Parts: sequence; C-alpha cells; structure tokens
Amino acid sequence: MDHATKARRSAGEGAIYDTADGRLRGSLLVQFPDGRTKRVYVSGRTRAEVVRKLDAKRKEGASGALTGETLDAFLTRWLQVHATRIRPSTQVEYQRIVRQYWLGAGFTTDLAKRALTRLQPLDIEQRMTELLARKLSPTTVRYARGVLRRALNDGMREGLLNRNVAALARPPRVVAREMRALSPAEASRLINGTAEDPMGPLYAVALGTGCRLGELLGLAWSDLAADGSSLTVRRALAESGRVADDKGHRHTAWSLAEPKTRRSRRTIMVPTFVREALRRQKAAQAVQRLAAGTSWQDQADLMFTDALGNPMRPDAVSRVFHETATRLGLQPIRFHDLRHSAASLMLAQGVPLKTVSETLGHASIAITADVYAHVTPDLRREAADALDRALQVEGQPKD
Repeated sequence: MDHATKARRSAGEGAIYDTADGRLRGSLLVQFPDGRTKRVYVSGRTRAEVVRKLDAKRKEGASGALTGETLDAFLTRWLQVHATRIRPSTQVEYQRIVRQYWLGAGFTTDLAKRALTRLQPLDIEQRMTELLARKLSPTTVRYARGVLRRALNDGMREGLLNRNVAALARPPRVVAREMRALSPAEASRLINGTAEDPMGPLYAVALGTGCRLGELLGLAWSDLAADGSSLTVRRALAESGRVADDKGHRHTAWSLAEPKTRRSRRTIMVPTFVREALRRQKAAQAVQRLAAGTSWQDQADLMFTDALGNPMRPDAVSRVFHETATRLGLQPIRFHDLRHSAASLMLAQGVPLKTVSETLGHASIAITADVYAHVTPDLRREAADALDRALQVEGQPKD
C-alpha cells in the first residue's frame, strides 16, 4: 500500500496510514470536556497497535488529560469560580493557602507550572514536608491539603482528572491539642472578677452561650428577645480581605457575614447572669455613644463595639482576654476555650448532649460527642448511679 494512501478504518477510529519507514501512523481529532479540540498523532507496527493507541488518546482527551493545563491555571480558575459559593472570609483564606503553599516559589519543585494531570501523590507529600520544615503546624498543613483536595475534586467532576492526588497523599500526623475548659470555680472567678470590666459582658455572654468569637462580635441588639430570654445568631464578624491604609500598610478587613454553617443560625436561651451582663453593656454603650457624638460609627446596632462604635477586632479581644486571665490567676486559656468551657459546664450539669450540640451550632450531634468525649464518661457513670438510686433493686448493697 502506498504510504500516502489512507487505510480503510472503522467509524471513530481516526485516520490510519503508512509511513515511509514501513510503520503505520494514526491521527485523531480529540475533543476535550470544555469543548476545545486538538489533533493528536500515534504510530505503531500493526494496525491493532495504532487503533489501541488512538483509543487511549481518545479516552485521555475525554478525561481532560491532554489539555496540559497547569496547576497554576487550574487553581486560579477554581478560585474565581468557587468565590460565588463560599463566604468572603473563606475565599480570602483559600486564596492565601493556594498562593503561599501550593503555587508559591522557593520550594524544591515548582508545582505551579506542573501539568495538572502529571501531578503525583509524592509531589504533594514532598510539598507538605517542606511546609512542615518552614515551621507550619501539622494542623495547618493538613488544612492546606484539604483545600487542594477540594479543588482537585472539582477537577475530577469537570472530567479533567481521573484521580485526586491530594486525597491519595498521606497527611502529616497531628497530635491532638489538649482542650482546656474552666472549672465552675474558675468560671465564677472570671464573671465576678470582670463585673466592672468593659469586656466583662462579652466574657459573660461567651460563657453563657458557647458562641464563637465571630458570632459574638456579630450580635446586634435586635438579636436579643424583647424579654431578654434568648439570643438569635444571625451573622458573624468575618475576615473579608486585606486593605491598605493611608500609609500603604496592609491590614485585615472585617465585615458581617452569614454564620459558619446552616446550623450556626440558631436561637439560644440565656441564663440570668447573661441578661444582667447585657443590661450593663447596653448602659455602657449608651455612655460611649453619647461621648462619641457624631463620630459614632456603628450602623448595624452591634452589641459589642469599641469606643467609637467600630466592630471589635477578634485579635484585640483575644489579646485583652489573655491579659485578663493572667491577672485573675486562671490557667493558660484561649478566648475560644470559653466556648469549650460553656459546653463542659452544661454537660456536667446534666444538659442533654443534643441540647448542647444545638446550643453550640454544631453540624451534627456526632461532632459534639467527639469533641467532648472526655466529659461524657462521667455523665454515663452518673446516669448509671441515678438508675441505681431510682430503682433500689432488692439485694443491692446499702451505703
């Protein structure tokens, strides 16, 4: 057969023809998932070999494996598309992680320019090892892997990938951080010791509701029931990006956003000491508003603001709380541990796990049970003892 003469082929096989060196050559117009097309070529010694190679190219094209899109291009596109589906604060965090950890420079391997389909699990594990060498915590590295895993899952959904190398990569081991919670005596010391403190009401609401710091700073007076018996979490103060001031210094910007999850939007019944704390806060804020006059900034009627009505910065709150805890002689504790303290105190007083879960705004009761597993054995013992007292079975030893 003349080398320029095309051999007869079945529909969909592509073109197969002889070459000058006696081999067979095949060509195929491959269509990618995004609609683009590309002609690819293969060669072989037999028709069956060429057909097999063309079929492999056709499958690779259908999966997107021939597009050659780099990790940089894919993640940049993913961040743009993903922005419409997540909170602004989460988008800011994803952008930082992608740019610094996966597309950043100064690593052994430049993953940014690597073709998406040529990534291997070992590449991801090597990058995580280097991140750990840069003193990032294992928890942070695992979170970074989770962001990449989520992005590559979307790549699989689009048909660009056949496997998720981030999911296949083994994450670093994380040693569970000890959760700290105030004892009833320590909690009382905090509430009583800050009764006249400007930040005292915030600490009281944190202990009495178990709200996250962002949720506390997003509370408005309209979220308080008319009789003061409950608070409804509708918004949270969240990071919205980085902005530059008049001197060109960049700092974090904050704005009100939807709560963290659907279950985070909830109504919480509040104890008496929280009602009293909010009464003090209302009076103190009225004095601040009067003193600020036309400089008062609050437009959202927030419960907790600075002296000019601006939202309180979470980092500033955490710093002041640390100083307060030290002054009162409390164990080293973070502001977030007030949430743990609230849950532990409720569980210790016999509040059902489901109620505690709903109060905290956890996505499921399983999360609550897992986080507070150290508390529940004591509760199970108390339940067993309560049954003994209630039933008083004959033959039971008397105390």
